[in-house]
Amino acid sequence: MKFLLIGIIFLSTVSVIAQRNLVPKSGSKRSSVFGVKDTRELKNYGLQIEGGLTYLRTKKTDWVRNDNDGRPIEYLIDPQGKLGVFFDIGTAHYPMNEPRLNIRGHRIISYYDWGVGFKLFGGSETTDVNYYLSNGELNNSPRGSGSFYNGYVTGRFTLHKNFHFSKKYYFDNGLGVNFDYRILSGKETYENAYTTQKSHNAFVAQLHYELGLGIKLKRGAYLVPGVQLPILGMAEWTGFKPSLHWYSSNYAPILFKIKYIYLFEIKRTSTSCKDAGSEEDKKRNTEFLQGN
Repeated sequence: MKFLLIGIIFLSTVSVIAQRNLVPKSGSKRSSVFGVKDTRELKNYGLQIEGGLTYLRTKKTDWVRNDNDGRPIEYLIDPQGKLGVFFDIGTAHYPMNEPRLNIRGHRIISYYDWGVGFKLFGGSETTDVNYYLSNGELNNSPRGSGSFYNGYVTGRFTLHKNFHFSKKYYFDNGLGVNFDYRILSGKETYENAYTTQKSHNAFVAQLHYELGLGIKLKRGAYLVPGVQLPILGMAEWTGFKPSLHWYSSNYAPILFKIKYIYLFEIKRTSTSCKDAGSEEDKKRNTEFLQGN
């Protein structure tokens, strides 16, 4: 629940920062408020850059007690996530052809994008162990702890469906896959850990879900603050769990991101203007530009 609240606050804050008052004051001219009318001809694809914070979500376990032939041992493992950073860069593509898959005439896929970049994940773990004598008296209570930061080169591909609730704002839903490879490894073991310690494979493949608040800054330029959550893990068999194992705990990677999309402009020459495509191409391009 707290991560949902953090996400809502995050989206709301960026939305307020990005919002401007575009309503002309009484008696003012349109050009003084809105500027010159944008007549650029845009392509249906462009640059996408995103970055933000990472966090490894995990949970504390309960005390575990073993009889150990009359000399009981109990232990508690307490993992914690840390903040990290990430970024990726690539392109975003808005399909212009007639959709083969649609619901009541509406596209299922609004756009798709991809990116390559780097992720930094961090976490820690503490283990408390109590050793008892046969008479129940506490004999020893060692504690062990360790922390880590791991770095990954990453690539992702995501399909998006947008739900507009105004001309300026929309909900951006995404379903995609990410492939990560660990190139920087933190400490993999620590002393006084009662349970077996293990690190996940270097290669990671996950199915993820994205939810964002799309903000149209101008024609062809968008800002999308949002959150990315893992759904399934596919590279290393852990029962399809999307978490990353480190030390004796599982950590689920969450990304709090801000994405910027900027569509490229078509540069026309005198020759290209004479041959700008068929009438059908021009019609689709016009429809696309009116919506973007």
